[in-house]
Amino acid sequence: MSTDNDKGSHPSSSGSSLPLGIHRDPFERVLEQAVEQSRQLEEGEPAGYIPELRNANLEHTSAAISLADGSCILAGDAQEHRFTLQSSAKVVLLAGLLEEMGPDKVFATVGTEPSGGSFSSVARLETHGPSPTNPLVNAGAIALCSLIPGDAESKIAWLRRWVSNLYGRPLPVNDRVLNSERETADRNRAIAYFLRGSGAIEGRVEDILLAYFTLCSFEASVEEVSRMACILAQGGVAVGGRRALSSESASSTVSLMATCGMYDESGSHLLRTGLPAKSGVSGVICAVAVGKAGIAVSSPRVNAKGGSVRGHSILEAVSKRLEWHFAFGKAAFGQAALGQLDPGGASS
Repeated sequence: MSTDNDKGSHPSSSGSSLPLGIHRDPFERVLEQAVEQSRQLEEGEPAGYIPELRNANLEHTSAAISLADGSCILAGDAQEHRFTLQSSAKVVLLAGLLEEMGPDKVFATVGTEPSGGSFSSVARLETHGPSPTNPLVNAGAIALCSLIPGDAESKIAWLRRWVSNLYGRPLPVNDRVLNSERETADRNRAIAYFLRGSGAIEGRVEDILLAYFTLCSFEASVEEVSRMACILAQGGVAVGGRRALSSESASSTVSLMATCGMYDESGSHLLRTGLPAKSGVSGVICAVAVGKAGIAVSSPRVNAKGGSVRGHSILEAVSKRLEWHFAFGKAAFGQAALGQLDPGGASS
């Protein structure tokens, strides 16, 4: 494990979110212990319906915590583990459109309620549509891609700009995963054509879908994902005080992550961790400790609902040990970070 205190493009802020006298040792120990504990879990498997994801190393398990002062605490295989963002990148799409088009336009296209069903449900559109129930299921993100101006090339350029803005640097697209997505996308094509056929979206379906598949195929590490989550945790403010999002856009995005970000396990996840989060079937989960930190975990063994088995375990342990549940009732960073609770003590 290592602590990255800046990497050129991420200078430390002059105003740290950590109170004076708070050391990073407790965070490092808690994160490392949570990762090592999760390695005992062998349930779940890669999301095989995207064939390229089957090639992931099942033992890769990585985690990161980014703080507002620019420091990033890494654990597990974080230095070498890279993965595609998959549905976790829907957060960027939502935040960018809220910022540029405003909530009235966005929420005239998609709803704001949990779907209570599968992230790729077609039936839900017919029974509860024609508009998607929320922006974080596949139908919602496809509908939002239709709002990005222009053809496929213009839409992808828009996505690259917002990815760079929120992840802190340009991210590459994994072409193997992108091609795998395009070749096995019957369900997403069905969703897109249903949306257009019902009048919920306009535009050329293949352009919309190429933008959506590209969004899911950006490649990152847990460090980069945690830095994006930290911007949301700080109300839209990036390292160094740069405002990447308005507080309103950040607040709306985090709220929807809390209620809809983990699909039909959103309630159980929030109950256990108190951390608004968004999952991706590559095994990544980005999570927000509001006012405190951004967290990212990744491991490719996913459950039937698309959530990383080891990632869930890590987030639950970190939230419990650092007292980061939003409804826990402790101020600031909790007793563990203040040194009043020994992170090396009883296991969570």
